[in-house]
Amino acid sequence: MGTVPHMRKYFAIARASFEVVFVYRAGFALNMFGTVLYVVAMFYLWQTIFLGKAGALGAFSWPQMKAYLLVAFLTNSLMTWFDEGDMGRDIRMGRIATDLTRPIDFQAKRFADAIGPLPVELSSALLVGAVVVFAFGGIAAPPDPVHAALFVVSTALATLLKFAIVYCVSMTAFWTTGMVGIRVGRTAIQNLLSGAMIPLAFFPDWLRSVAAVLPFQGLVSTPALTYLGQMDGPTTALMIGVQAVWAVALLFAGRALWRRAIKAVTIHGG
Repeated sequence: MGTVPHMRKYFAIARASFEVVFVYRAGFALNMFGTVLYVVAMFYLWQTIFLGKAGALGAFSWPQMKAYLLVAFLTNSLMTWFDEGDMGRDIRMGRIATDLTRPIDFQAKRFADAIGPLPVELSSALLVGAVVVFAFGGIAAPPDPVHAALFVVSTALATLLKFAIVYCVSMTAFWTTGMVGIRVGRTAIQNLLSGAMIPLAFFPDWLRSVAAVLPFQGLVSTPALTYLGQMDGPTTALMIGVQAVWAVALLFAGRALWRRAIKAVTIHGG
Protein backbone atom coordinates (compact mmCIF):
# COMPACT_ATOMS: atom_id res chain seq x y z
CA MET A 1 0.00 0.00 0.00
CA GLY A 2 2.88 2.35 0.77
CA THR A 3 4.57 1.74 -2.56
CA VAL A 4 2.22 3.90 -4.66
CA PRO A 5 2.61 7.08 -2.56
CA HIS A 6 6.34 6.38 -2.40
CA MET A 7 6.58 6.19 -6.20
CA ARG A 8 4.20 9.09 -6.77
CA LYS A 9 6.80 11.65 -5.74
CA TYR A 10 9.24 10.33 -8.33
CA PHE A 11 6.56 10.46 -11.02
CA ALA A 12 6.01 14.09 -10.02
CA ILE A 13 9.75 14.78 -10.40
CA ALA A 14 9.76 13.11 -13.83
CA ARG A 15 6.72 15.15 -14.88
CA ALA A 16 8.41 18.38 -13.76
CA SER A 17 11.52 17.43 -15.71
CA PHE A 18 9.34 16.73 -18.75
CA GLU A 19 7.77 20.18 -18.49
CA VAL A 20 11.20 21.84 -18.31
CA VAL A 21 11.82 20.79 -21.92
CA PHE A 22 8.93 23.02 -23.01
CA VAL A 23 10.20 25.90 -20.91
CA TYR A 24 13.60 25.70 -22.61
CA ARG A 25 12.32 24.89 -26.09
CA ALA A 26 15.09 26.86 -27.80
CA GLY A 27 17.78 24.94 -25.96
CA PHE A 28 16.18 21.62 -26.86
CA ALA A 29 15.79 22.65 -30.50
CA LEU A 30 19.42 23.76 -30.77
CA ASN A 31 20.61 20.54 -29.16
CA MET A 32 18.52 18.48 -31.56
CA PHE A 33 19.67 20.58 -34.52
CA GLY A 34 23.30 19.89 -33.66
CA THR A 35 22.58 16.17 -33.42
CA VAL A 36 20.80 16.22 -36.77
CA LEU A 37 23.76 17.92 -38.44
CA TYR A 38 26.03 15.26 -36.98
CA VAL A 39 23.94 12.32 -38.21
CA VAL A 40 23.53 13.83 -41.69
CA ALA A 41 27.30 14.38 -41.89
CA MET A 42 27.87 10.76 -40.84
CA PHE A 43 25.45 9.57 -43.52
CA TYR A 44 27.26 11.49 -46.26
CA LEU A 45 30.65 10.34 -44.97
CA TRP A 46 29.71 6.65 -44.97
CA GLN A 47 27.86 7.00 -48.25
CA THR A 48 31.10 8.24 -49.83
CA ILE A 49 33.03 5.35 -48.27
CA PHE A 50 30.55 2.77 -49.55
CA LEU A 51 30.56 4.20 -53.06
CA GLY A 52 34.15 3.08 -53.38
CA LYS A 53 33.46 -0.37 -51.96
CA ALA A 54 30.95 -1.71 -54.48
CA GLY A 55 28.08 -1.33 -52.03
CA ALA A 56 29.49 -3.46 -49.19
CA LEU A 57 32.08 -3.00 -46.47
CA GLY A 58 32.93 -5.91 -44.22
CA ALA A 59 29.74 -7.38 -42.80
CA PHE A 60 27.72 -4.26 -43.67
CA SER A 61 25.80 -3.42 -46.80
CA TRP A 62 24.91 0.24 -47.35
CA PRO A 63 21.27 -0.24 -46.19
CA GLN A 64 22.57 -1.98 -43.06
CA MET A 65 25.05 0.81 -42.37
CA LYS A 66 22.27 3.36 -42.70
CA ALA A 67 20.26 1.39 -40.13
CA TYR A 68 23.31 1.24 -37.86
CA LEU A 69 23.77 5.02 -38.08
CA LEU A 70 20.07 5.60 -37.33
CA VAL A 71 20.24 3.37 -34.25
CA ALA A 72 23.34 5.25 -33.08
CA PHE A 73 21.47 8.53 -33.59
CA LEU A 74 18.44 7.24 -31.70
CA THR A 75 20.37 5.98 -28.67
CA ASN A 76 22.50 9.14 -28.53
CA SER A 77 19.36 11.30 -28.69
CA LEU A 78 17.93 9.77 -25.51
CA MET A 79 18.70 11.23 -22.11
CA THR A 80 20.46 14.26 -23.59
CA TRP A 81 19.13 16.51 -20.82
CA PHE A 82 20.91 14.59 -18.10
CA ASP A 83 24.66 15.07 -17.87
CA GLU A 84 27.46 15.72 -15.40
CA GLY A 85 26.94 19.45 -15.59
CA ASP A 86 23.64 19.37 -13.68
CA MET A 87 25.04 17.56 -10.67
CA GLY A 88 28.27 19.53 -10.84
CA ARG A 89 26.38 22.81 -10.55
CA ASP A 90 24.22 21.50 -7.71
CA ILE A 91 27.29 20.40 -5.78
CA ARG A 92 29.34 23.56 -6.35
CA MET A 93 26.43 25.86 -5.46
CA GLY A 94 25.47 23.87 -2.36
CA ARG A 95 22.03 22.84 -3.63
CA ILE A 96 23.01 19.25 -2.89
CA ALA A 97 22.41 20.06 0.79
CA THR A 98 18.69 20.46 0.03
CA ASP A 99 18.56 16.97 -1.46
CA LEU A 100 20.14 15.60 1.69
CA THR A 101 17.29 16.96 3.80
CA ARG A 102 14.49 15.58 1.61
CA PRO A 103 12.86 12.19 2.26
CA ILE A 104 13.83 10.90 -1.18
CA ASP A 105 16.44 8.60 -2.63
CA PHE A 106 19.04 10.77 -4.39
CA GLN A 107 19.75 8.29 -7.19
CA ALA A 108 16.06 7.65 -7.81
CA LYS A 109 15.44 11.41 -7.96
CA ARG A 110 18.19 11.85 -10.55
CA PHE A 111 16.80 8.95 -12.55
CA ALA A 112 13.36 10.56 -12.52
CA ASP A 113 14.95 13.82 -13.68
CA ALA A 114 16.70 11.94 -16.48
CA ILE A 115 13.73 10.00 -17.84
CA GLY A 116 11.24 12.86 -17.69
CA PRO A 117 12.19 14.30 -21.11
CA LEU A 118 12.42 10.84 -22.75
CA PRO A 119 9.02 11.03 -24.53
CA VAL A 120 10.00 14.30 -26.22
CA GLU A 121 13.50 13.08 -27.04
CA LEU A 122 12.22 9.79 -28.45
CA SER A 123 9.45 11.30 -30.56
CA SER A 124 11.79 14.00 -31.91
CA ALA A 125 14.49 11.42 -32.75
CA LEU A 126 11.98 9.18 -34.52
CA LEU A 127 10.64 12.11 -36.54
CA VAL A 128 14.11 13.25 -37.56
CA GLY A 129 15.12 9.65 -38.26
CA ALA A 130 12.13 9.17 -40.55
CA VAL A 131 13.05 12.30 -42.54
CA VAL A 132 16.70 11.22 -42.85
CA VAL A 133 15.69 7.70 -43.89
CA PHE A 134 13.39 9.11 -46.58
CA ALA A 135 16.13 11.43 -47.84
CA PHE A 136 18.69 8.62 -48.09
CA GLY A 137 16.44 5.99 -49.62
CA GLY A 138 15.42 3.72 -46.75
CA ILE A 139 17.28 1.39 -44.38
CA ALA A 140 17.50 -2.33 -43.67
CA ALA A 141 14.74 -3.69 -41.43
CA PRO A 142 15.18 -6.22 -38.60
CA PRO A 143 15.27 -9.76 -40.01
CA ASP A 144 12.21 -10.85 -37.98
CA PRO A 145 9.84 -9.69 -35.21
CA VAL A 146 11.96 -11.41 -32.54
CA HIS A 147 14.96 -9.26 -33.36
CA ALA A 148 12.73 -6.19 -33.44
CA ALA A 149 11.47 -7.00 -29.93
CA LEU A 150 14.99 -7.72 -28.68
CA PHE A 151 16.09 -4.39 -30.13
CA VAL A 152 13.49 -2.59 -28.01
CA VAL A 153 14.74 -4.42 -24.92
CA SER A 154 18.36 -3.65 -25.78
CA THR A 155 17.58 0.03 -26.36
CA ALA A 156 15.81 0.27 -22.99
CA LEU A 157 18.85 -1.29 -21.30
CA ALA A 158 21.14 1.08 -23.21
CA THR A 159 19.19 4.02 -21.80
CA LEU A 160 19.46 2.67 -18.26
CA LEU A 161 23.16 1.97 -18.79
CA LYS A 162 23.72 5.51 -20.06
CA PHE A 163 22.14 6.90 -16.92
CA ALA A 164 24.30 4.67 -14.73
CA ILE A 165 27.51 5.74 -16.50
CA VAL A 166 26.72 9.44 -16.35
CA TYR A 167 25.63 9.17 -12.71
CA CYS A 168 28.89 7.46 -11.69
CA VAL A 169 30.99 10.00 -13.56
CA SER A 170 28.94 12.81 -12.00
CA MET A 171 30.05 11.68 -8.56
CA THR A 172 33.53 13.04 -9.32
CA ALA A 173 32.04 16.53 -8.89
CA PHE A 174 32.42 16.02 -5.14
CA TRP A 175 36.20 15.97 -5.53
CA THR A 176 36.79 18.29 -8.50
CA THR A 177 36.25 22.00 -9.06
CA GLY A 178 34.71 21.65 -12.52
CA MET A 179 32.92 19.13 -14.71
CA VAL A 180 33.36 20.51 -18.23
CA GLY A 181 36.55 18.62 -18.99
CA ILE A 182 35.25 15.44 -17.38
CA ARG A 183 32.00 15.62 -19.37
CA VAL A 184 33.83 16.22 -22.66
CA GLY A 185 36.22 13.37 -21.91
CA ARG A 186 33.42 10.99 -21.03
CA THR A 187 31.51 11.90 -24.18
CA ALA A 188 34.56 11.41 -26.40
CA ILE A 189 35.41 8.02 -24.90
CA GLN A 190 31.77 6.96 -24.98
CA ASN A 191 31.27 7.91 -28.65
CA LEU A 192 34.41 6.02 -29.67
CA LEU A 193 34.10 2.84 -27.61
CA SER A 194 30.32 2.51 -27.97
CA GLY A 195 30.64 2.23 -31.75
CA ALA A 196 28.68 5.45 -32.31
CA MET A 197 31.32 6.86 -34.66
CA ILE A 198 32.71 3.66 -36.18
CA PRO A 199 31.27 0.13 -35.77
CA LEU A 200 33.46 -1.90 -33.43
CA ALA A 201 33.93 -4.51 -36.18
CA PHE A 202 36.19 -2.00 -37.98
CA PHE A 203 38.43 -1.46 -34.93
CA PRO A 204 41.91 -3.01 -34.76
CA ASP A 205 41.96 -6.16 -32.64
CA TRP A 206 43.58 -4.53 -29.60
CA LEU A 207 41.07 -1.67 -29.47
CA ARG A 208 38.15 -4.02 -30.05
CA SER A 209 39.41 -6.08 -27.09
CA VAL A 210 39.48 -2.95 -24.93
CA ALA A 211 35.93 -2.04 -25.97
CA ALA A 212 34.75 -5.58 -25.23
CA VAL A 213 35.58 -5.34 -21.51
CA LEU A 214 34.02 -1.90 -21.01
CA PRO A 215 30.31 -1.03 -20.72
CA PHE A 216 30.18 1.46 -23.60
CA GLN A 217 29.46 -1.07 -26.35
CA GLY A 218 26.07 -1.63 -24.72
CA LEU A 219 25.06 1.94 -25.60
CA VAL A 220 25.15 1.65 -29.40
CA SER A 221 26.85 -1.46 -30.76
CA THR A 222 24.68 -4.03 -28.99
CA PRO A 223 21.31 -2.40 -29.89
CA ALA A 224 22.44 -1.82 -33.49
CA LEU A 225 23.74 -5.35 -34.08
CA THR A 226 20.61 -6.74 -32.41
CA TYR A 227 18.44 -4.68 -34.77
CA LEU A 228 20.39 -5.93 -37.79
CA GLY A 229 20.45 -9.55 -36.63
CA GLN A 230 24.21 -9.73 -37.12
CA MET A 231 24.67 -11.83 -33.98
CA ASP A 232 23.36 -15.38 -33.57
CA GLY A 233 20.77 -16.18 -30.90
CA PRO A 234 23.16 -17.15 -28.06
CA THR A 235 25.43 -14.17 -28.76
CA THR A 236 22.49 -11.79 -28.82
CA ALA A 237 21.24 -13.14 -25.48
CA LEU A 238 24.76 -12.88 -24.05
CA MET A 239 25.28 -9.28 -25.16
CA ILE A 240 21.89 -8.16 -23.86
CA GLY A 241 22.72 -9.93 -20.61
CA VAL A 242 26.03 -8.06 -20.48
CA GLN A 243 24.11 -4.80 -20.90
CA ALA A 244 21.89 -5.69 -17.95
CA VAL A 245 24.80 -6.77 -15.75
CA TRP A 246 26.74 -3.57 -16.46
CA ALA A 247 23.66 -1.41 -15.81
CA VAL A 248 22.96 -3.08 -12.44
CA ALA A 249 26.63 -3.09 -11.45
CA LEU A 250 27.07 0.60 -12.23
CA LEU A 251 23.84 1.53 -10.47
CA PHE A 252 25.14 -0.15 -7.31
CA ALA A 253 28.56 1.44 -7.86
CA GLY A 254 26.83 4.82 -8.08
CA ARG A 255 25.10 4.22 -4.76
CA ALA A 256 28.40 3.26 -3.15
CA LEU A 257 30.06 6.39 -4.53
CA TRP A 258 27.17 8.51 -3.23
CA ARG A 259 27.56 7.12 0.29
CA ARG A 260 31.24 7.96 0.19
CA ALA A 261 30.73 11.32 -1.52
CA ILE A 262 28.32 12.79 1.02
CA LYS A 263 31.06 12.47 3.63
CA ALA A 264 33.00 15.01 1.56
CA VAL A 265 30.18 17.55 1.59
CA THR A 266 31.00 20.77 3.41
CA ILE A 267 28.23 23.26 4.01
CA HIS A 268 29.76 26.69 4.51
CA GLY A 269 28.15 29.02 7.00
CA GLY A 270 25.75 26.44 8.43
